[in-house]
Amino acid sequence: MKLNKILALTAGAIAILASCSDFEEINKNPKAANAWDLKPYWALDKAIVSDQQNPNDAERVFVLYWGDIARLDGENSSRAVGRSNDEWAGCLYSLTRNCVTSTNNAIKIADDAINGGELGERETGVFKNVKAAARIWRVYLMTEFVDSFGCFTTDFESTSPEYKSVEECYKFMLAELAEAVASIDLNYPGSTDAEKKGDPAYQLDPDKWKNFGISMWMRCAMRLSEVDPNTAKTEFEKAVAAGPGIRTADGIFRVQEKGGWWDLSGVMSRTWDWLTLSMTTANLMTNLGGAKAEDILTDPGKRFYKNGLSPETVAERYGPYIKDAHEYLGIHMVDKDGNKTYEDNSDSPTWGYFFDGIPSKIDPRAFAYYVLPCDYENRIETGYANFPAYEAPMITHIDEANEALVYDISYSWNGLVCGYGYDDLFSTKNALYNSTKGKKLNYGKTYPQLQERYRNNNEYRVFFGSWETYFLLAEAGVRGWNTGGISAENAYNAGIKESFDYLGVGANYEAYINSEDYNRVGTSVKFSHTAEPTDYTIEYIDPVSNTKKTMTYKYPVASKTLYGKALNDKLAKIITQKYIANTPWLPLENWSDHRRTGLPFWEMPCGSTEFPYLDGWTKTSYQTGQKVGYYAQRMNYPNSFKNANPNEYKHALELMGMTDENTVTPLWWAKK
Repeated sequence: MKLNKILALTAGAIAILASCSDFEEINKNPKAANAWDLKPYWALDKAIVSDQQNPNDAERVFVLYWGDIARLDGENSSRAVGRSNDEWAGCLYSLTRNCVTSTNNAIKIADDAINGGELGERETGVFKNVKAAARIWRVYLMTEFVDSFGCFTTDFESTSPEYKSVEECYKFMLAELAEAVASIDLNYPGSTDAEKKGDPAYQLDPDKWKNFGISMWMRCAMRLSEVDPNTAKTEFEKAVAAGPGIRTADGIFRVQEKGGWWDLSGVMSRTWDWLTLSMTTANLMTNLGGAKAEDILTDPGKRFYKNGLSPETVAERYGPYIKDAHEYLGIHMVDKDGNKTYEDNSDSPTWGYFFDGIPSKIDPRAFAYYVLPCDYENRIETGYANFPAYEAPMITHIDEANEALVYDISYSWNGLVCGYGYDDLFSTKNALYNSTKGKKLNYGKTYPQLQERYRNNNEYRVFFGSWETYFLLAEAGVRGWNTGGISAENAYNAGIKESFDYLGVGANYEAYINSEDYNRVGTSVKFSHTAEPTDYTIEYIDPVSNTKKTMTYKYPVASKTLYGKALNDKLAKIITQKYIANTPWLPLENWSDHRRTGLPFWEMPCGSTEFPYLDGWTKTSYQTGQKVGYYAQRMNYPNSFKNANPNEYKHALELMGMTDENTVTPLWWAKK
């Protein structure tokens, strides 16, 4: 049966699965077969394709939950400050469990066929490798569930499985990866073209599946670095001994997105989601790496512009807006009387100032990820994603009557602070106005937005990048673990290179890795450069006098950050680079890294009202320092679980130390 016919049946199957009880859904009898269950690779295909997330689930899970919390989606920050949405959480809950059902079916079908003794030698080898691949993929699916909600089951045989603690789940996953990786036969007779179609990621290539399993093993082992460092070290070193993992672009676990409304539609393709730059990401990338904006814009290796830009075009179009972000902070957002128009209760060193231009030095990936406001002529246009009207945005510092204070903010590089999307009063008060029309500007016209290349269903969705393996090895090296002969510095630099090459900005690599320039939060790129930044004098525009003045630029206080150790040590560099490289495809992993290490620097939520879901947050919390309870730590289980099996729901909460569910209780492996 052709793959498209198989996939066409998914909608009906999901409806059937949704009607199952909580546990029947996971442990479905494979003998009651659907069309995709006739072969194990069809069931595996179903599990992978479904996890791409259809547009309904993708917007709610990938964008509005993971993307929100991980500072990918700047304009939405309700989930980042702990607010739950039962419907959206239910999408991930059902989706992941249904995908686990399909992987279970793949394993069971393969076992039944192999044990039945009716397969030939070639097909037996194929089925054994499909089983191993399904076990690896099931672990990946479990991490999506466990790292989002917490407790899950590890019993895929019983019809009434119990939920296990996060610790037990991770022990199961590590053991499962070790067994699955060891069971892959690299010398099996080979798969047919029809069989390869049952695997949208690797076409049943056993080498690639083994490397993916090893990299997942490294990821899961590193997750335990803070809570159980001995187990983390032991398991990581076992993974390294098993093979290289994903280290080249051709081994990236990724699946091609396609247009329409189905599981393969782009996860960020909804036109009404602006996906604006966050302040977190803006601070991390500004001044980082020493590359000049005009050189990046004219880089011939770029993949992110509609037309090539000559140096003359760059100078004419962008030249007037390029400003030294180390010497100039931006426009102070106060009205004509000097009253603050932004709530300034955030520990971001740039909060309260609007950078009206393009930083003269910026991470080369910035323009690969984001299109600048008003840069309509330059963006790749497919006609799919909606963008604001073609007009140059200007600001009058909120005071519409003060027509004398008008600033052109075309091509400006600013991010929305965490808390913006939750607090309506805050977002209204801090709106920007168009001086020519006297009305509030849509933030989509004022802040950079995610490039259309990620939104038009033409990209590959990345589940595990080659860069991540290198950053895991770099972190392991810093921790003193055996990394198989690669040094922490070499692994770190290789991770950056993999990221640069994947995005087509490799021309800047050599200068970048040797840069000692600090970004806005005090981290530089060069691995051996670990000197902490010092505060310095910087210029800004005072709109009251409409003149430039000076102030002291204050970097975050290292001891008051969630990491608490330094702004520019080697681990801070590694996780910063990993965060940037994972953008925009891996928000869940970026969230997990922050929960585990407190890195990279995420500003505290800022708002004009209280955030009732955070643990002890007040308007003055930014003065005393960051705490775990000021950041969302997990998603609440949906009511569907609570209602279907209240006893097991209660048991899951007890395993996590809760009587009443909340979003700020850290998971077992997270920083406490």
